[in-house]
Amino acid sequence: MEALRLDFLNDGRNIRAGLAVLLVGLSGTIFMAWSYHEESQKISQQETLIASLRSARIPRLDKMPVEKDSEQIALETSQAKAIILELNLPWKELFEAIESYQKDDIAVLAIEPDAQKGFVRINAEAKSLDSMIAYLAYLQNISLFRDVELVNHQIQEQDPQQPVRFMLQASWGGRP
Repeated sequence: MEALRLDFLNDGRNIRAGLAVLLVGLSGTIFMAWSYHEESQKISQQETLIASLRSARIPRLDKMPVEKDSEQIALETSQAKAIILELNLPWKELFEAIESYQKDDIAVLAIEPDAQKGFVRINAEAKSLDSMIAYLAYLQNISLFRDVELVNHQIQEQDPQQPVRFMLQASWGGRP
């Protein structure tokens, strides 16, 4: 077994490295303490601001008394019901039924549904009176519509092809 040699004398080689590590550690600690102090001040300023805002006498909308007369409430209720009726229209079925006509002699110009009255107005243009009557008959056979009727029509004489502009009106909801 070999003898163990212990040297307890300090020769100065490790002192510089130890001091360098100590300085780096102290400077890191000082930087962290300074950062902590800065962030603590920011947080206390924010808390002070929040406390002052909470104690301010700012009226909140959810706590303000609602002062509406019965006429305004009735008006808003009827408007809400109208919107609900519009949203509950069978839009997809309505458009599919109107646009499913297979011939190209009809051009649909406008679709004006009235949800409250339960009808739709269709403005269209046909190449001839016969085409208009065929489209009217086609819509009368669709189960989505009932009471399909011609509201008005006019031959466009200024156009060399003389198309017919017309308006149809139909109730929807299926046949009883």
